[in-house]
Amino acid sequence: MKFGIAYPNLVDGEEIRRFAIHVETLGFESLWAGDHVVLPAGGTTGYPYTEDGSFQRPSEVPFIEPLTLLAYIASVTSSIRIGTTVIIVPYRHPVVQAKMFASLDQLTGGRVICGVGVGWLEKEFEILDAPFADRGPMTDEYLEIFKCLWSDPLPRYQGNYHTIEGITFEPKPVQQPGIPIWVGGHSRRAVRRTIDHGDAWHPTRMTPDYVANMLPYLRTYAEKQGRNFEEITISLKRALHFTDLGFSEGGNPLAAGTLAGSTTEVSDDIKRCEDLGIQQVTFDFRTAEIEECMKIAENLANRVMTKF
Repeated sequence: MKFGIAYPNLVDGEEIRRFAIHVETLGFESLWAGDHVVLPAGGTTGYPYTEDGSFQRPSEVPFIEPLTLLAYIASVTSSIRIGTTVIIVPYRHPVVQAKMFASLDQLTGGRVICGVGVGWLEKEFEILDAPFADRGPMTDEYLEIFKCLWSDPLPRYQGNYHTIEGITFEPKPVQQPGIPIWVGGHSRRAVRRTIDHGDAWHPTRMTPDYVANMLPYLRTYAEKQGRNFEEITISLKRALHFTDLGFSEGGNPLAAGTLAGSTTEVSDDIKRCEDLGIQQVTFDFRTAEIEECMKIAENLANRVMTKF
């Protein structure tokens, strides 16, 4: 089992530096950044990656642009992998995105994971002049463009949204034939996108049982497409709340597949994830208090991760 952790929506550079160095020292495999460019005034509801629709995000939650943030984190760390969980692919021109990821992978010596999603917040699409209705097929095409640019000496691509020819694209990523693509989303379409374009399935705010129940479909579709199921990483991202650390819940940690319990209960849950075929878990926080986040990370590393 591998353990990742998401940065807790900090905006102070010194706090981000402290957190990144600390979680690397604790032995986490990866550190992740989310993606929102804008949020609607008044907050959001109806976030689709929940089982009960209860997840709400206030409008004032700060999101530093993820690749900018990961470049900063990379500059103060040396070994921890860094990834997007997830970048909303239709928001940015595919060649520019591919360049940003490739550049970051080159500068970090191959530490980057490209976590991707189609997006869900229609207001954000509207503000960015991105076509909400086309977000699925556009994402698929953009992922094909990423892989073409990252690996082909003279990339050529003809799609419905972009044509690429007569160019070179350098530097290539250190990781070849390309940066690992982790596909977010919990639907069967996300599973198919994983097999068609990705290296890992990375659903968010689902229960272990939900993931386990989707694995037969993932296996069947992989066989149909001629892909080796065993080469696909299965990841699950959830919020984490330890009930025995004395912290307030900081929201509703029992909703939307959150892992909430004592240290022993959290360990047992992760062991069950492992038994179900989940190979990587990533956790984010229900609080933005830096000291609480540090202690949660310490407890996870010192009392849970050591068992795996």
